[in-house]
Amino acid sequence: MSEPPTFGWLTRYAPLVDDLSAFLEAAARPLPRVIWSNPLRAPVAETEAELRAVFPALQPVPWRAHAWRLPADARFAGSRLHLAGRFYGQEEAAIFAGDLVDARPGERVADLCAAPGGKAAQMAVAMGDRGTLVANDRKVGRLNALRRTLDRLGVTCGVVTSGDALRMVAPEGWFDRVLADVPCTCEGTTRKARSRTEPTDERYRASVVQIQTAILRKALRLVRPGGTVIYATCTYAPEENEGVLHAIHPSLAAIEPIDVPAGLRVSPGVDAWAGRSYRADVVNAARLWPHHNDTGGFFVARLRRL
Repeated sequence: MSEPPTFGWLTRYAPLVDDLSAFLEAAARPLPRVIWSNPLRAPVAETEAELRAVFPALQPVPWRAHAWRLPADARFAGSRLHLAGRFYGQEEAAIFAGDLVDARPGERVADLCAAPGGKAAQMAVAMGDRGTLVANDRKVGRLNALRRTLDRLGVTCGVVTSGDALRMVAPEGWFDRVLADVPCTCEGTTRKARSRTEPTDERYRASVVQIQTAILRKALRLVRPGGTVIYATCTYAPEENEGVLHAIHPSLAAIEPIDVPAGLRVSPGVDAWAGRSYRADVVNAARLWPHHNDTGGFFVARLRRL
């Protein structure tokens, strides 16, 4: 029997965490399963009652309505309720990012890196399936999963597109809101099955940062003045998080404070790392550490185009 992976290389982030041993222990534990009810298919109260009959271990997510936790080994993909699109399984930290978009009925919304489609579906639900949702992904092999997600959940306001986010064809300022959950080094995903177990190559990180910065700049061009861009990663590295935000000139976008729901613990963005200082408003970003909420690692920031 193989030994469980260890993540000692995450000690790189010792200066940022309040409890290093708790952080490392949490990073190695299996991730709880989380599901949320889909009101496009059925009333949430009806779905909850049926879910409780099928999954006795169901526990409410403390900070998010109509979302529940299940044990890490729970299996639900073949269940009748799942196949009928009554609920969706999604990583808890990712749900927070999707909710922050705050999409509203009738708006134009884009998800630049959308597959497998959980956050796009969240936005469609928040829009009441009214408006225009563009769900884009560069990897052709992931488009089927994206389409299946939106179809299964009954989303009709969404269109799936395939292409590099940097080359999305849309008039400047056409969207009200844009989500840029960008490619990253995925250091916050160690709790998932078949996740990364090796330290990040710093040359690779440097190349990813260039892509992340370019996608964020593209997102800010796509959104209207006064519109919202949510920037998100599932990694801990300040180079990929606060460092990318710092690359955006303050005259182009403000990094706004985030309304954190009761029951969810977040840490602020860091204003300096490895001898480099960042623009002052990066502290308005939010970091989710796995030992604080029993989630994966995540970073999210809300920008308003000026």
